[in-house]
Amino acid sequence: HLWGASGPKVLWKASVGIGCSSFTAAGDRVYTLGNKADTDTVFCFEAETGKIVWQHSYPQPLDPNMFEGGPGCSPAVDGTRVYTLARHGLLLCLEEGRVVWSKHLVKDLGGKQPTWGYASSPLVLGDKLLLDVGGKGVSAVALNKLTGAVLWKAGDDPASYSSPIIITPGENPSVAFFNAVGLVVRAANDGRELWRFPWKTQYDVNAATPIPVGG
Repeated sequence: HLWGASGPKVLWKASVGIGCSSFTAAGDRVYTLGNKADTDTVFCFEAETGKIVWQHSYPQPLDPNMFEGGPGCSPAVDGTRVYTLARHGLLLCLEEGRVVWSKHLVKDLGGKQPTWGYASSPLVLGDKLLLDVGGKGVSAVALNKLTGAVLWKAGDDPASYSSPIIITPGENPSVAFFNAVGLVVRAANDGRELWRFPWKTQYDVNAATPIPVGG
């Protein structure tokens, strides 16, 4: 009610193209992705002004399929590094707009892309980058966040559209993957399955991100 009929004051706007990425704020910067002309672009803005600090583009079909298309993941930010995942499986580690390393979830890791493309945001935890890859032996995958080297692969469940989230922090952290068959909780250090709760949905669309509350 303090904003008035016109809403809060707009500080800046930016055109980033089509997509379902959200925004990741870190320090004085904000990051997102969009698609224009079958090209994805990762944007880094000054949070205060909207000025583009850097951007990085790569070919990627818009691929509308019962929605407008474009990227579905949100960037993960860890210090100066930014991790992004494209709809068809291209994973990038970027620093100031340059590619440090890249992996492809299908071509390099043997994953099976879900029907509407990958929409799961990467999760940084310690030295690991955790991913809902989906497929035989690669349901969940942990990579070395600095190099992209595979640390572990686990499970046979198909991927869905939710992002992995830390359930238990500390020395033996656990991470929840809400994949196509339900909620699967794994030990982050080695990928071992701790427990699961089946959650069957039409077309295997588990797309909400779990929220841990207490225990």
